[in-house]
Amino acid sequence: MLRVRKLLESDWEFLPKWWDKYDQEPWLHTENFRDIMPGAFLIGEYDTKRSGLGGFMVCKDDHPIAAMWLGLTNSHCALPTAAISDPEYRDTDRKKAIQLLVNFVTDFAKDLGFKYSFGWAQEGYMLDYYLEAGYEKWDKPSSHYIFTTNRLNYKISS
Repeated sequence: MLRVRKLLESDWEFLPKWWDKYDQEPWLHTENFRDIMPGAFLIGEYDTKRSGLGGFMVCKDDHPIAAMWLGLTNSHCALPTAAISDPEYRDTDRKKAIQLLVNFVTDFAKDLGFKYSFGWAQEGYMLDYYLEAGYEKWDKPSSHYIFTTNRLNYKISS
């Protein structure tokens, strides 16, 4: 039976291994993977022990299949991430499991009071899941960028 649960600290024992299998470098290396993912859903000061726990895992019984995070903003828009899945899981319910996860994350954002969810996806990777969940696709293709602030060689003074 498929079910969705919150991410657990123990999930981070295998999530970086899943990430490695999808060859996302050079834009994000395995050692940075957790840094960029949303933290646990708590208000207040950032706590490193919550790093990367702001998401959900879809499981079949106790077997993790895929994870997805949800970035919370100070606007009316939430930011669901792309899902990452177990590259070795190929049961017939894999697509159903990922769709359940996308729908769950989208509904969770709505339940939190967000009016919009802004996702991004590549053709052949996540796009069909977002469209099935009711997202609208822009006709004009766009690019995605990431900037690592710690590579700046100047300091901001107060």
